Amino acid sequence: MIKEEYEINASTCALIPKDDFSTIVIEKRDNISVMLPIQKIIENSCAYYGSSFKGRLSGSKYSLGSKYKLPIIIEETREIILFPTASYENNNCTWIALNNINEYKRIGNNVQILFDNNQKIEVQVSYESFENQILRATKLLLILKSRKNEAKL
Repeated sequence: MIKEEYEINASTCALIPKDDFSTIVIEKRDNISVMLPIQKIIENSCAYYGSSFKGRLSGSKYSLGSKYKLPIIIEETREIILFPTASYENNNCTWIALNNINEYKRIGNNVQILFDNNQKIEVQVSYESFENQILRATKLLLILKSRKNEAKL
């Protein structure tokens, strides 16, 4: 399937760069070719859910106290959090949805990710770096959940 536009949603598993102008989106039920670069999909999705990429990035910096390769909350109520495998300015950066990862393992110098739908992808990132990204994204998720619980009190 080929699309001109795409909003990240709860079914999104990964955004993989195809080239400088298009992206492969792995979803739970389908793989979609989107005629936009990853960064534009993320920016549009943040705007769709009522924020900006810079605002989401700033919120992550504030919450996590770090500056590089930050995960971002795309949408709060469904707890959609994506994290990059490299600097988001890198054209080879893949973005992974935390909530749809079933497991991951080292494959040589890369990491193989198994999603909830049993689809596997391999990303060019060290296992240690990937695990650090998982930990940051999980910490961001815990902060989000904690704030949601405080708001209920």
